[in-house]
Amino acid sequence: MARESVAGMVMAAALIGAMVGVGGASATPSSVQREGGPCYQHEYGMDSADGTLYCSAEVAGWRSYAVSRAPKVRIGTPCPQLGARAMVYQTDGIATCRQSNSAGLRWQW
Repeated sequence: MARESVAGMVMAAALIGAMVGVGGASATPSSVQREGGPCYQHEYGMDSADGTLYCSAEVAGWRSYAVSRAPKVRIGTPCPQLGARAMVYQTDGIATCRQSNSAGLRWQW
């Protein structure tokens, strides 16, 4: 009789746990989808809602498709337009086109 009551209590606990979600999947958090902002591991490889960003596992953050798809650049070389951005050759860094002191527009960190 004691075995039957223990088994019944275990079954009841399992049923209650399943009903209230104990041990079940919980809602996964979502990050704020903004360029440079962090993203969660379960978001790696996902696109943002507007399709302009992707969650990069390299930096655990949101990256712009426009920047990552542009040709790689070298720091200090001439650039086409003030404020333009591109990935730096052989790094995972991003350069910005800025006015230099004497040489016009150049890619800078």
